[in-house]
Amino acid sequence: MIFNRARYSNEWKIAMALAFMLLSGLSFGQVRSELKDTSQKDVILIDHFGKLIENREGIESVKWISQELQLRIDSTFIYADSAVIYADTRVFAYKDVVIQQGDSLKVFTDSLFYSRETDIADLNGEVVLEQGTKQLWTNGLSYNLGKRYGEYHQGGTLIDRGLQVTSKSGIYYARNEEVLFKDEVVVLHPKFSMAADSLRYLANQSLVVFTGPTNIYTPNAKIYCEGGFYDLETEVAEFNKRAQYAGGDKTATADTIRYDSKAAEVTMSGNVLVIENDRRIESDRLRYLEKTGETWITGDPAVYRDSNSFVISPEIFYNERTDLLTTKGATKMLDGPVHIKTDQSSYDQGTGLATLTGNVEIRDTVQNFGIRAGNIDYSKKTEYLLAHGKSYFFTIIDGDTLFIRADTLNMWTIIDSLTNDTLRMMKAYHHVRLYKSDMQGISDSLVFHGHDSTFTFYDDPVLWSDTTQFSGDTIVMALENRHLRDIVLRRRAIIISEILGTYYDQIKGKHIVANFDSSAIKEMIVTGNAESVYYTRDDQSAFIGVNKTICSKMFFTFDEGEIHLLKYYGDNSSTLLPMHEANHNTMRLEGFQWRIDEKPQKADVVQ
Repeated sequence: MIFNRARYSNEWKIAMALAFMLLSGLSFGQVRSELKDTSQKDVILIDHFGKLIENREGIESVKWISQELQLRIDSTFIYADSAVIYADTRVFAYKDVVIQQGDSLKVFTDSLFYSRETDIADLNGEVVLEQGTKQLWTNGLSYNLGKRYGEYHQGGTLIDRGLQVTSKSGIYYARNEEVLFKDEVVVLHPKFSMAADSLRYLANQSLVVFTGPTNIYTPNAKIYCEGGFYDLETEVAEFNKRAQYAGGDKTATADTIRYDSKAAEVTMSGNVLVIENDRRIESDRLRYLEKTGETWITGDPAVYRDSNSFVISPEIFYNERTDLLTTKGATKMLDGPVHIKTDQSSYDQGTGLATLTGNVEIRDTVQNFGIRAGNIDYSKKTEYLLAHGKSYFFTIIDGDTLFIRADTLNMWTIIDSLTNDTLRMMKAYHHVRLYKSDMQGISDSLVFHGHDSTFTFYDDPVLWSDTTQFSGDTIVMALENRHLRDIVLRRRAIIISEILGTYYDQIKGKHIVANFDSSAIKEMIVTGNAESVYYTRDDQSAFIGVNKTICSKMFFTFDEGEIHLLKYYGDNSSTLLPMHEANHNTMRLEGFQWRIDEKPQKADVVQ
């Protein structure tokens, strides 16, 4: 309040002197017992008094009253031991002063000065404002009677049941039961304490509102924010504007942090970042239940990482008590050299078991292979993998990608007893299809052994390389440094090359080994009942005839896919028929089947 301090001091001195005279039983001027008309609204009305002295001879009238006096200003009542009233518009009241407004508000003070012009009462000494369960303690309060609010600037403390708020200055709004605290605000409560530059307390809503930089302390955490609220009844708090949380090993920041104490639930939204030991979460929204240890994380996308996992997904669920982690939506997971993509996942970090569902892809960046499947069951500890639902495997051979499709793919690791190295094993079974730009194949099942990097095809296997077809009871394809080294055909082995129309070169034996260099066949060894049908040509590549040979062993070398050198070993029977004498349709070795129509296309394998 602004008023004339010199005048206030002089009037107060006069009031004290005259009050002494009044209390001593002395009289000054004329004593009047009659009161002013109570219908006047611009004056201070005297409802009750024990003694009264009035002087009307000066510039303005002066009244000295005492003994259980009661004054009335509109609907406000003032009680005091003594008072001096000037011109019925200004009053000094002192000793056991009480202001009462309605049934709920009372203010107790040592003395007050009130001006009707400003409608403000300046309360001095120890001041206590009471309204309902609230008490405001201060050493000086400027209170507007009509608007019903008071200001203090010499420090004050509000107490409301278990809540205690102290600040240097503040404004108490009695109509709304609202308090605005400013400057060095300190809040004490059984469940938290608080330090702030400013805050509001909405008492009728049991709401503490943060209006500036605020530090909140609980038994287990510290929270910083620049906006938000705490509901004392529901025990729900919301922190926003640079909200930060720190407790134990956990720190968190977000645009908004909301905490429901009764439900023990934390929700965060907007630029969420949570760090706890080696765990880090980045998302748009997070929900955490303290009682169950469950966390729901959503974002575009959300990121979860710890010492075991790195997960990116629109929806991530984690239970810190069971170590279960699940995702929904397009998910990427990194686990060392293993990269995973899936539509949905469930991963038990305790057991290391994971279930991956929908458009699954697993890549091993060290061993340079991958698997795609509809569903995959995976064990991190044993590196066991079971893929089913139109699954295919892929790896790089000779700078080109090899794809292998099967109904089911099974992969695991073993320890080499000699080197103690970890070796990868794989089994593909039922309707196996192989595709590489220069090689295709089919079989019912396949086994890959990491020890010697071999693919073994079982149950009526067939391979094609350009126009050459390889078949046998079993086919073994061996790699070396990610290059095709050789193809081995075992039992009822036969190789067929289409020359022209019905012309086919054929090689047959119990055992055939074809060696390769950069995917090109370089030499071949046939052992055990070796047979061949071979079309000979002249220097101009014109056909000369058909050579059919039977022996115990054959050796071939190749140059750009064509036979360069041919050797027969042991007793042999060889027949050369001119082209015009040969029946090319019958020039077939036993077991001949040209199955080119079964050769897979890329679209048959990679879908």
